[in-house]
Amino acid sequence: MKKIYLVDDDVDLVESMTMTLESAGYAVKSQHDDKDLAENIRSYNPDLVILDVMFPDDEGAGFKMARTIAHHDDIKNIPVLMLSGVNKEGDFPGKFTNRDIDDTYMPVTEFVEKPIDHKKLVEKVAALAK
Repeated sequence: MKKIYLVDDDVDLVESMTMTLESAGYAVKSQHDDKDLAENIRSYNPDLVILDVMFPDDEGAGFKMARTIAHHDDIKNIPVLMLSGVNKEGDFPGKFTNRDIDDTYMPVTEFVEKPIDHKKLVEKVAALAK
């Protein structure tokens, strides 16, 4: 069974995505902050990490977490799917797309838009969690 590690501060969204992913046959573990992120990922050894971009205390926390993952040799090869609610009109002047991914600032594998289309989420997870 493929394992997914989900990091998002929205408890209801985490619960909803967990139910969707578990019903698609994935094991899911989650956390709602960046505390001990590398240790927790290392301990769970997931096939995919899903990170939210924005957290209440830090609008760029997801990017920082992605960089944390990228700087640990033992977990840096785990694909990272970034949940991006910042693309809604008016939040930021541009949109994040897969063209924005780079090894330094945005070391993620792919972006998916919020609000989450659960069918699309399962498709993305299936493609990335190999």
